[in-house]
Amino acid sequence: PSANRPARIAQRESPSANRQAPCGRRLPAMAGGKGRTVLTKVSASCSINSMIEHSGEIAAFGTSVAWTIGPLLMERAVRRSGVMAVNTLKVLFATMYLALLAWMLNGSLFDARIAPTSFALLASSGIIGFVAGDYFLLHAYSLIGARLSVLLSSLSVPMTAIAAFVFLGEHPGLNGSAGIALCTVGVMYTVQSGKKNAQKAPATPPTGTLPGSQTGTPAVPGVDSASRELSVRYRTGVVYGFLSALFTVCATFMTKAGSAGVGTVTATQIRIGSAFAGFTLFALATRKLPEVAAAVRDARGITVIAVASIFGPFIGVALLLYAIQHSNAGIAAALSSLSPVLILLPSRFLDKRRITAGEVGGALITTAGILLMFGIF
Repeated sequence: PSANRPARIAQRESPSANRQAPCGRRLPAMAGGKGRTVLTKVSASCSINSMIEHSGEIAAFGTSVAWTIGPLLMERAVRRSGVMAVNTLKVLFATMYLALLAWMLNGSLFDARIAPTSFALLASSGIIGFVAGDYFLLHAYSLIGARLSVLLSSLSVPMTAIAAFVFLGEHPGLNGSAGIALCTVGVMYTVQSGKKNAQKAPATPPTGTLPGSQTGTPAVPGVDSASRELSVRYRTGVVYGFLSALFTVCATFMTKAGSAGVGTVTATQIRIGSAFAGFTLFALATRKLPEVAAAVRDARGITVIAVASIFGPFIGVALLLYAIQHSNAGIAAALSSLSPVLILLPSRFLDKRRITAGEVGGALITTAGILLMFGIF
């Protein structure tokens, strides 16, 4: 009996030792099936550790998911409440959400320690990027839908690289140049495919209106052919999507110049806050405040805007900040740029619009170009 005692002691102590075993080691079987239980615990622990190790990449992918849900909700909000109301209320909610995020991270609602020059540059970038850029982007949502609008907005990545080369002398390199070319080809392929589909579309009245027209009136008065009207709307939406990307590029350079030494959340707060002031003045100048007030009184509409605002500037920004801090910057940027692909399937079920080969091919080519620009391939 005494000779068997060390074996029994080792058997009793083995679960503790097994729990410290590294991932992938085959553990000894225990009496009564205990060995399998310990193995399950170790495997679960290894899975958790692996998730923690790659939490930055997971957060970056979550950013893409958030920036996929946001546009889909914004498209519905625009159809219900109008572009001006959605833009104004979106940045109002974003201001509150970012104040909450700043309090969670820094213990204060806003860090006022910022140089006047930096404040002016960030405020100007907010006016250009949100007021001008989102004005055209949300109009594009109403004209061509969120799927193509998100794809067009991804042009801001290669356009920024081109502008950096022209004005700052930052050479994108061979991979970057090839990525720019792929992005451009992907977007052009999708736009051309969508143009053909718009010309072939059945003669049904469009759901949205062109900017400047009255709600419920035809976007192109006096035109008998509905297919021609859809073609005009499609071209206008594409131009607006491109203009949105262009204003985003301009805002990016101003943000880069003004955000040196400024916290990311604080910089975003300044940009969002200035956008709210800009949209409010714009609504006053265009006499659209009644439209904003009507959206506030619409319980369902204001709820959609509030939820959509959570996914963009709150969850999206928070996850991107975490991803940048806990993963390779290029991988984080690439994984957070997958919205053109991710948006295809949910929009198919929500909008009841079939996914065309041009949309799939263009989204994949564009995303591949973005990944190539960040050195993933």
